Amino acid sequence: MTDRPLSGYRIIILEDDYYQAEDSRLTLEQAGATVIAVTASAPDLGELLVEGRIDAALIDINLGSSLSFDFARELGARAIPFAFLTGYDAGMLPDDLAGRPCLSKPADPARIIAALARLAGGHH
Repeated sequence: MTDRPLSGYRIIILEDDYYQAEDSRLTLEQAGATVIAVTASAPDLGELLVEGRIDAALIDINLGSSLSFDFARELGARAIPFAFLTGYDAGMLPDDLAGRPCLSKPADPARIIAALARLAGGHH
């Protein structure tokens, strides 16, 4: 593994906890990623795609007043790989999202980087 395994990859972070979002952003940027959006609510993918490709997304399940499942489905429909980063058990995922990578909080930064490198590497 190189020092910057996410170099060249453009990644979205969907996380409603400011500190978790910042930690994730710093982790991904130190691994070489370009974090193109950090948001607490589902962004408009169409607008983000106008600005360039999206190689992967790291998304929290619980966004306070809503869940991220619809956003995850939209990513899947656009063939954009993603991993969940959540305090919930993977067993709570709906059937159509079961089997997607699901990292438990608090996740070791190396595990987050490795998961996104695998996902983005297959997409790039």
